[in-house]
Amino acid sequence: MHKFSLSPLARPKIERIWTTAAAEIGFEVVRTGDAYASSDGAGRILIGADELLDDDDAVAQLIFHELCHALCEGPQRAQLPDWGLDNTGAEPADMQVAHEHACLRLQIHLAAPFGLRDLMSPTTEYRAYYDLLPSEPLRDGASDGSSAAAVAPAAAVAVALARAAAARAAAPPWRDALARALELTARELEHPLGFRLGPAHESCGTCAWKYLGGRGRPVLRCRQSADRDGVGRRIRVDGPACDRWEAPVDCHACGACCREAYHSVTVSVRDPVVWRQPALVERHGHRFEIRRDGDRCAALLVEAVADAAEGLAAPSATSRGLVAGREPAGGEPARRYLCSIYADRPQACRDFQAGGRHCLDARRRVGLSRA
Repeated sequence: MHKFSLSPLARPKIERIWTTAAAEIGFEVVRTGDAYASSDGAGRILIGADELLDDDDAVAQLIFHELCHALCEGPQRAQLPDWGLDNTGAEPADMQVAHEHACLRLQIHLAAPFGLRDLMSPTTEYRAYYDLLPSEPLRDGASDGSSAAAVAPAAAVAVALARAAAARAAAPPWRDALARALELTARELEHPLGFRLGPAHESCGTCAWKYLGGRGRPVLRCRQSADRDGVGRRIRVDGPACDRWEAPVDCHACGACCREAYHSVTVSVRDPVVWRQPALVERHGHRFEIRRDGDRCAALLVEAVADAAEGLAAPSATSRGLVAGREPAGGEPARRYLCSIYADRPQACRDFQAGGRHCLDARRRVGLSRA
């Protein structure tokens, strides 16, 4: 009998999916009281009995991790216990770690296309490293988020091992078995709204795109699932997060509505900004608009986070656009967006709701939120 687990992967059906995948590749999965997760060098993957596993462990994830180790170490080490990994201390510590890092890079490479990056993450001390890896972990120079790691020999070894492993994973018998297992797992875990599952420790209730509304009595709904009339589907506050989950919008880290998302801000002739900020107001016939500076509002100030005023917190990874494992395009540094006429801003800007329907549209247009 399975004990309670925090992981959505801890389901008998998903466990069977992965024991079957291992068998198709040539490995037998054996539950044991003598190991946490390992191999015996005789074609068996050893996974700890339920009482040995932590509450957030899942057999499926542990099997996947061991299969990725097998790929990283190559067929020449398949007949060695624990894939031939050195646990004696004879090998330099950074090189030992490089093998583990290679495995984690491969996990992201294989799981992310199925929306399973977060759920297939390690539950050990390596989780922090895993979370910092970019969405393209096999790219040359792909680091763990620190400049030192980008040039460290161990990081280069990890990338090389992971790339070789990815090539093996793309060939039989690995290719079909892994793709089938990942697809079946994703299908079992599909979000009620039809999206892929998102961060395992978040919920609809913590997402930026929940709102109260709809036809008739207001109920909790999701903006990401809105139909043509702008009405989102109903959700539960404790419902699982989908892959479009985002933390509440940080306007200073976003600025989408003042950037390329919109081409103009119409101002009423009676709006105080017309006489309080005349240099920023243009007249077009009978209409007044805020002047544009290229494709952005001329009142918008943009600061690099490193140069921002002291005492202002840097935006979180999510608010910078790291949504569902994605990075800012081109690896751009985080920026802070400020309004130079905030106290005098037009009524249209005052009415704009952070986290509202138009906010989501603006973020989609600049690539900060998924369409």
